[in-house]
Amino acid sequence: MSQTDSPTDEEIRRTVQIPSLLTNSLRAVLDAFGEDIIRLQASGSIETTNGTLLDDLREYGVAWEQQDQQRVTIDYEQLPGADGPVNPLTADAQTDLLEEIETRLAPQDTSVEPDIAVTEFTIRITDDRLQAVTPAHTPEFDLRFVSDPAEPPIRDVTKRYNADRDLYSQLGFEVRNLNLRTVIETETKFHEQADGTCLSWGGPDQIWARVPERLAVRINDHVLPDAYGVLKPYVVTDERVLELGDNVEDVVDPQPFAGETGGNA
Repeated sequence: MSQTDSPTDEEIRRTVQIPSLLTNSLRAVLDAFGEDIIRLQASGSIETTNGTLLDDLREYGVAWEQQDQQRVTIDYEQLPGADGPVNPLTADAQTDLLEEIETRLAPQDTSVEPDIAVTEFTIRITDDRLQAVTPAHTPEFDLRFVSDPAEPPIRDVTKRYNADRDLYSQLGFEVRNLNLRTVIETETKFHEQADGTCLSWGGPDQIWARVPERLAVRINDHVLPDAYGVLKPYVVTDERVLELGDNVEDVVDPQPFAGETGGNA
């Protein structure tokens, strides 16, 4: 890159990189984080309809219809015990959970694996590489992710990242990302005097973000899964509003499969 093409200090300062997962699939989240999950909220449903024209009133176009909805919700929080968590999200627990979803929500006339949408989750990880770029005294952190609508520049990319799961064309998922909202040193959560917040962001509607660049980069490199993890570059506009940059497709890694054409707003 030539010197004239180099970004200015002002341009660098005005870009905030947010670690994000370009999916809201429960299966993807479980695959990526498993027992590190200490909090999880997700939900999904499927509807079936039976109906027919009533013979006695067929000439008047009177029809009977019955709808049946099956819905599964998850509101999981890891509970502490004397010898460790009482209800860890072990591999067996994950299998039982997914089998229940398959039983309740398997779509008709398709071989697509049923899935449900994650709205929020928190993981607890220990990583010296994160501690090294924060004021934290210990290497254990809680990272909280929240589902937000995928912004227009990232919608098609999100679809490509999830093409093999048929989330949008078959399962009716909205096109959403799981964006990192907070990183907190775990130990400080149990001491009211200490503030262990190392990263915080209120979401796309907020104009302020405390996101240290080195911490964001290390989370993307060492915590997020390669299959879905990216750094989303938000640009601070003249009105001090955070907007996802139009060059986002140049920042994220392209996936080797074509995107789906479906997807709800």
